[in-house]
Amino acid sequence: MMPVLLFLTPTWPLLLLALLVALRSAGASRTVFGWLWLTAPLPGLLLAALATGDPADTSLEMPWLLLGSLWWVDEVRQVFLLTTSLLWLFAGIYARGYLGARADSDRLQLARLRSFEYLWLLTLAGNLLLLIAEDIPSFYTGFVVMSFSAYGLVIHFRSPEALRAGRSYLYLAVLGEGFMLAGFLGTAAQVPEPMMSQIPLILEPDNVSALPLMICLLLGFGVKAGLPLLHVWLPVAHSVAPTPASAVLSGAMIKAGLLGWWLTLPLGSSNWPQVGQVLIVAGLVAVLGAALLGSLQSRAKAVLAYSSISQMGMMTSLLGVGLNDLTLWPLLVPALLLFVAHHGLNKGSLFLAVGIAEKLKTRWAPLLWIALLLSPLALVGWLGSGTLTKTLMKSSLYSEGWSQLVFWLTLGLLGTTLLMVRYLWLLQQMQQQLAEKQTPSPWMLASWLLLLPLALLVPWWLPLPESTPLAWPDQKGWIGLAWPVMVAFVLAVMAWALTRKSSRWQNYAPPAGDLLIVYQQAGRSLVAAFERGVGWLQKFSQAGQKLFIGLRKLEPWLLRISQQEIAWRREAALLFSFLLVLLSGLLLL
Repeated sequence: MMPVLLFLTPTWPLLLLALLVALRSAGASRTVFGWLWLTAPLPGLLLAALATGDPADTSLEMPWLLLGSLWWVDEVRQVFLLTTSLLWLFAGIYARGYLGARADSDRLQLARLRSFEYLWLLTLAGNLLLLIAEDIPSFYTGFVVMSFSAYGLVIHFRSPEALRAGRSYLYLAVLGEGFMLAGFLGTAAQVPEPMMSQIPLILEPDNVSALPLMICLLLGFGVKAGLPLLHVWLPVAHSVAPTPASAVLSGAMIKAGLLGWWLTLPLGSSNWPQVGQVLIVAGLVAVLGAALLGSLQSRAKAVLAYSSISQMGMMTSLLGVGLNDLTLWPLLVPALLLFVAHHGLNKGSLFLAVGIAEKLKTRWAPLLWIALLLSPLALVGWLGSGTLTKTLMKSSLYSEGWSQLVFWLTLGLLGTTLLMVRYLWLLQQMQQQLAEKQTPSPWMLASWLLLLPLALLVPWWLPLPESTPLAWPDQKGWIGLAWPVMVAFVLAVMAWALTRKSSRWQNYAPPAGDLLIVYQQAGRSLVAAFERGVGWLQKFSQAGQKLFIGLRKLEPWLLRISQQEIAWRREAALLFSFLLVLLSGLLLL
């Protein structure tokens, strides 16, 4: 049973893709987002639900595939697979109502919907494959398929803004794949078998090539994980992509970078204090910087994108702690696993809520707004999974003397609150500006309302290690969760009071993508310098051509000189011979 589910997890979406293409080529199927399409993540969901977390019980070896493939599910992959499959399932149900409502008799629109349907299945297949792949070729194949197929989801609406965002996404994706490939090739050349579990054995401090290879892997996966300076694609891509695509981009695909670090870095086996400290600092920069930039955005989905960068910064800091001291890693594993599921599902719920708020009817708005508040409260640590996640994370760090890091992460909680206040404010503004309010599609409402309680109750159904110390915070813990939220709320009220009568501050607000403008300007400068260099080469080539033409004009003169030279050499030889005979005669006399 388990080998069959392992095989179907990434291949079932591909089989559905081939089936849909064949049926439509034969003219037998005209529907979009049908029932069969919705079953794509079910094998992965069933596998994650039935897996025991022991690779010996859940593994599939295929020597005939690639360089010899090995797929399995351990306790880490099980949490990632369960979270990812659930989010893709509910986002797919949501997409049926969100995009299906846009289908009409326009052939171009129908073609785009079918393109979205195909790319959705292809991206899902790549995402699921990398989650269960133990061999390097399968993992890299899944990562590449997921990354480049998602480009089509980002540019679905084909607007100029979407195409610009797609180019930014594609540039960063290619950069990340290049670093990742360099890291994989460098490590695979030093191991007997190209397996993911072999890579941490190579990245040991006594290996002279370990540090450059580790840097390649950190940067390669850092593009997807939103590492500072590499994060710029996230806000622009999330802002223009269809809402269900934004949900899986932020809730599921961004975690692929975290999983890549988790599987390749020597966590729990070696101490790399320098690298660990760099990751801690980078994570804190993401936590605080993204919160500041995101709270100034004017689009709800851009705010959520910066929130994802901030939350991923917290996870990056925890990985840095694990690299700094290997004895702490066993304590951090349950906190990180719970954080992955809590953030993935709640962030997916927040993205799906944007489409719900766009169509709220006035008479239903109060009831639905109560539901809209639940995920933000969980993300700031005041409800359900958020409270237990933040408490478990802080207790793990406090017990080992990392109180200073806890303080900075608590400031990150203040930033998260500012982001959530801004997000809710933008949803309310969006609702007021709508000319016509409609009832959201039943598919959209059903998927969002089913995902919402699952996200809030993550600790009670997630297969965490048995020794995970889940507990509600004590009085001091509640104070630690309360004061950042209160301070952020006061700051938000002050900001509203200062700006409600003037919109001049919007002229100073950073655009989505922040440093992307700097990168684009630097790219344009490089292109201009390259064009100038090409111009100089062309001028040099033209000068060379003119010189060559001038020499060609001198060719008759040079030929005459050459002929005269030959005649002179013949006459000189005769004269020399005559002189030689004359001299010989004189000597004889």
